[in-house]
Amino acid sequence: MIIAADIGNTNIVIGFIDKEGVKKVFRIATDRGRTSDEYKILLSSFIEEEGIDRNALDDFVISSVVPPLVPIFKSVSKKTIHKDAIIIKNDMDLGIKLDVDEPYLVGTDRLCDVIGAINIFPKENICVVDFGTATAFNVITKDKRFIGGPIAVGIIAAANALFVKTAKLPRIALKLPESVIGRNTIEQMQSGIIIGLGGMVDRLVDEIEQELGEPLRVIATGGISHVMKRATKRIEKFDKQLTLKGMYNIYERIKGIQDQ
Repeated sequence: MIIAADIGNTNIVIGFIDKEGVKKVFRIATDRGRTSDEYKILLSSFIEEEGIDRNALDDFVISSVVPPLVPIFKSVSKKTIHKDAIIIKNDMDLGIKLDVDEPYLVGTDRLCDVIGAINIFPKENICVVDFGTATAFNVITKDKRFIGGPIAVGIIAAANALFVKTAKLPRIALKLPESVIGRNTIEQMQSGIIIGLGGMVDRLVDEIEQELGEPLRVIATGGISHVMKRATKRIEKFDKQLTLKGMYNIYERIKGIQDQ
């Protein structure tokens, strides 16, 4: 079993994964001010509460879009399982080609997404829509070329912008409203944010597919991706743990290469 830490701008998602899949998931807020000792205590408490056998933890794998937290979590790995962490980098041999102008700037979370998706739809063109701090569209072709994808505003950022920047609009629960028109302020905001974002997703996926000139399979992931169910017509599969699964796929590849 491995510990996989997906370090994002808003949340850190830590998965305990083996060949059978993701066993446990631990989600905490990203805090650049926390020390490795503080993160270690949080992680150790979760391990104890969930009854996870420390002796079964083989490796600690990190994917991060927050560079200052990489050395912090390298230290967490040392303190938790007494091993050097495996850091996923976009210049590794991941079995895909980064067919973009600036491959060194591609976030490893995006690569984990598409590698996880390849295992679901092998030999097909895929777009992974990751609903996180931003809404990222990650396109991988059937010949395993990562060709980029639009990056748009995230659901929470959009909702917070309405709440913070307008005096009379309340903070709302993010869920699909019963009415698109909306009979009250909350429904109207939910419609604008969620159904509006769903429309953006469908339009962008259609445009990507037209540009490719070939059919495109669409998967959604991200901690709040479930909010978008029934708000979009193009997303055919929702998998909140896709990034973690992709991290495990990369881990298996890395270990396979190292063991040759």
